Amino acid sequence: MLAVLLAPLAVAGDTAFRVDSTPGPIQLELYDDGAMRLRLAGPTDLETSTRALTELLAQAFPQGAMPPERTSIDLGRIVEHPWLSQQLAEAALRSSRWNAARGAPISGNDNLAVMQLIDDDKLLAAWVPVIGRYGVRIRNASVEKVLVGRVGETEELAPLAKNPSALGKKLPFDAILWLHLERTRP
Repeated sequence: MLAVLLAPLAVAGDTAFRVDSTPGPIQLELYDDGAMRLRLAGPTDLETSTRALTELLAQAFPQGAMPPERTSIDLGRIVEHPWLSQQLAEAALRSSRWNAARGAPISGNDNLAVMQLIDDDKLLAAWVPVIGRYGVRIRNASVEKVLVGRVGETEELAPLAKNPSALGKKLPFDAILWLHLERTRP
């Protein structure tokens, strides 16, 4: 259940909007430099986070358009979005870019490989129409501080342990994630 707080909250000179949900409040912070941050109270499922994002964007941009200075959203840690964490691990398991035996990309660095998995596998597809209503689209994702775990040993990868071909594989399951936005209409 989500309850909308209609008044913006002051956050260190910037603005924040909040919805109450289970597991706790979800907040969209708007910074003076144009950045935004979606702050979760704890791990949140896809349905709850999508509903919250929908309500928060409607509060923040009631005119139906995101101003041009809003160019990115910091989503925090992927592990706070368990649905995304699992999709990322599954994408890495089937990807020709990721060596699941070594727990590293075939080439390049892990940040680039995870970014490409998120973008190319369209792991944020559920949020595309939500964000698109405001005249922007997700141009690309960027990540840092990728965490890799072993299926069967890492709690966050437990859903994959049922798959015999995944057991023992080393897969990415967490990183700090930003979405970079670009305008689709003036």
